[in-house]
Amino acid sequence: MRLDYTVKKKDIVQSVTTAFLPRKVLIPLNQESGVFCAPLVKPGDVVQEGQVIAEDYANSESSKIHSSIPGVVQGIAKRPEYDGRSGDAIEIKLSGRFSHTGKNARVYDWRSWGGPSILNRINALGVVNAFSMRKARSLSADIKAAMKFSDTRVFVRLYDEDPSCQTDSTLAKSCFEKVLAGVEILKEIMNPGEVVYVHDKNDAQVQVKFIGLKEDKTNLFLPMDTKNYPCGKESSIAARFKKVFKRPESEKSLIQSSLFVDATTLSIFSDALVYNMPVERVYVYVSGDCLKSSAVLKVCVGESFGSLAKQLGLEQKKIGKIVVNGLLRGFSVPSLDTPVSKSVKSVAFISKGDIADYSSAICIGCGSCRASCPAKIYPDIIYKHVVKSIKTPLDFIRSSLLCIECGVCDSVCPTKLPLSEIVKILKDKQNVQ
Repeated sequence: MRLDYTVKKKDIVQSVTTAFLPRKVLIPLNQESGVFCAPLVKPGDVVQEGQVIAEDYANSESSKIHSSIPGVVQGIAKRPEYDGRSGDAIEIKLSGRFSHTGKNARVYDWRSWGGPSILNRINALGVVNAFSMRKARSLSADIKAAMKFSDTRVFVRLYDEDPSCQTDSTLAKSCFEKVLAGVEILKEIMNPGEVVYVHDKNDAQVQVKFIGLKEDKTNLFLPMDTKNYPCGKESSIAARFKKVFKRPESEKSLIQSSLFVDATTLSIFSDALVYNMPVERVYVYVSGDCLKSSAVLKVCVGESFGSLAKQLGLEQKKIGKIVVNGLLRGFSVPSLDTPVSKSVKSVAFISKGDIADYSSAICIGCGSCRASCPAKIYPDIIYKHVVKSIKTPLDFIRSSLLCIECGVCDSVCPTKLPLSEIVKILKDKQNVQ
């Protein structure tokens, strides 16, 4: 049985569909940026749906990892990750009964728990902040960082960081009640001075959702022109907020004293707290020329991209490339065995015929990256300096500090060089110095 996405349909996603349950999962032990959890299970162990199977003992801020299916642990081995690295993953084969999937979920009175207790439950239930498509972080750690400031605010982004992905924009329309529920829970924890709903001014359907909300000193609406990319990063939102509401704080100060969340994170967060259930599934936007229709699926954490492709009716031989988390900001996945993690928000299956026939290690000097760079830097020159040790004037090296990490250079490069990653390496090096 497969999901019917190989039939021609209008390419506008309006709702969420639950994907089928996989026969096995490969649950990565690295679900957050820079956090590597230790397994709590061993081969042969029988695990229940929602059972804690890994955690980071040394970091109390990290989120616990749960089994997304009931079954038997087959082993713990190195598996490819979506960003090209490899890491340990726990393989579980489906077996036994589900604890809550397919059953009526109990609604909990989370208000009776109190803010500190709710904050502790966030890690226990495995909630991460997926605001940045490249760096999933602990939601509780982000909340605590913002709460250090006396006058904090919450920015709620209702559109996607990468316009080739529709996860956040879809959930902002189809799951708006969950988004609002997530905001209410954050208010209980943080008592923020302001909640800023950052929305696409070109999306009329999202505007309708605001009818029930009253704009006042605590609820603010910040329209963004999503046609002017990039506009989904913290820096872009802070700059626009400062300009529209005439705030005296610097952009850096606004970012440090605020919590930035998206529709995806709030939808998962509200489900976890309202039903007191661990995060076992994530929302993933599937697209690509291999498919004749796009969709947002609710997928088990640990399901491989190969298994997901099979559900979608795709033949492995027709898939030439898999891109995760957006065509502009994302990563090219090295293998169909790569598992879905909590930081995966989109998957694009691209056919072999749509891949340019160039070497992936040669710059052809086309100048596309220079022409498209919004920061007006020369990514190709920086790439040659870092990778090939070509002597470069200091001004070009220092220009890496201007990079806004939008990923446009990667998307326009015909040879698909990792330009943005190389520029970031040099940028980080300059910041350290």
